[in-house]
Amino acid sequence: MKKEFVNSSISSEVLAAYLDGNAKANECKAILDALSESPELRELMHISQSVDKELGLMNEEDIEYIPMTALAATCEENSYCCLECEKYILDNRKIKYNESELLKKSINNKWLKEKGTALHNVGRHLEDAGLIVSRRFNCSINDIIDALNQKDDIIVAVDGGELIGNREHEIYEDIFIGQIPDHTVVVLSCDQIKRTITVYDPDSTNAEDTYSIVEFMDAWNDSKNYLVTIKSVDMKNYEPKPIDLSDVELTEDLNELREAIAENAHEIWAENRKKEGWTYGPQRNDELKQTPDMVPYSQLTEGEKEYDRQMAMKTIKLLKKLGYDLIKREDTELYKVLIQRIRESKLEFRCPQCNTPIYIHQVYCDGCGHELKIDWSHYEI
Repeated sequence: MKKEFVNSSISSEVLAAYLDGNAKANECKAILDALSESPELRELMHISQSVDKELGLMNEEDIEYIPMTALAATCEENSYCCLECEKYILDNRKIKYNESELLKKSINNKWLKEKGTALHNVGRHLEDAGLIVSRRFNCSINDIIDALNQKDDIIVAVDGGELIGNREHEIYEDIFIGQIPDHTVVVLSCDQIKRTITVYDPDSTNAEDTYSIVEFMDAWNDSKNYLVTIKSVDMKNYEPKPIDLSDVELTEDLNELREAIAENAHEIWAENRKKEGWTYGPQRNDELKQTPDMVPYSQLTEGEKEYDRQMAMKTIKLLKKLGYDLIKREDTELYKVLIQRIRESKLEFRCPQCNTPIYIHQVYCDGCGHELKIDWSHYEI
């Protein structure tokens, strides 16, 4: 294979670095561009990933992670798509607002960060305007149709490039880099006969754009079909739909946390109730502020304990579902090295010999053993 690619735009060294996960950003882009033009390169990638999978070299967790903290807008100059979608809905509902105040509030509340708006913060200004905002993952076209029938406003997170970019390039990006929900649009209508979706896209020069449902789904799938619905005050139609955690399995050490978290959750609840004037009573009495649950956790019924346990377990599972890992504190050198590297991971350096990622204060490369003669004093955190 090395000889085959030596005269192409992709050198064998760059290709090897990419397959090992060590390619630089510009090298990844070059490979994506080449993939769209080279069937041989696509076949090589497919074979390589298949071999890695068979050898167990690929991280094959069964959890389908939820990108709740993914940035749904790239904050280029004058390009705040989440904010633009919210303004579009406020305008349609004839709700007055001050544009500069909206931007200021976004920044002060950290809804809008340097590189964009996290999915879970889409619609915060609409909440401030007194509207009811619901956020859900793993939705379907039928969910969009139902929301439109109820006259709800709809914001969805998508891969913007798959709507108004090079679609072939985006397909290879999904396969070899990953799905990237980097944009939001407002869904205006769905034509079930023509199988089309019409949206307002802040990045488009058109007042509205229409796509086939297939094209729309390709872009929407990148956010795990994240749907934000907005309606006026109407509590009667509320249907709770928590994130599905059935695919998350916890290790034994995390299971052991269940009782500790459940008991502490009860203590927090009881402390807050006590501040509000609640005391123990054999039966719940809202007028006298009495409840039989104002007792230590050990004295609760098994039913009440199970409620707290479920809340504890699902909180831990949700962290896993969102892509976080819990690391138990250990008094070992390995733990100290791990924590040090996690803290320094935002500052990326690479071995000049083999391009393996290295960390501040590292003396030898983990990949090739090369001695790193770097003056780390200039890079203190």
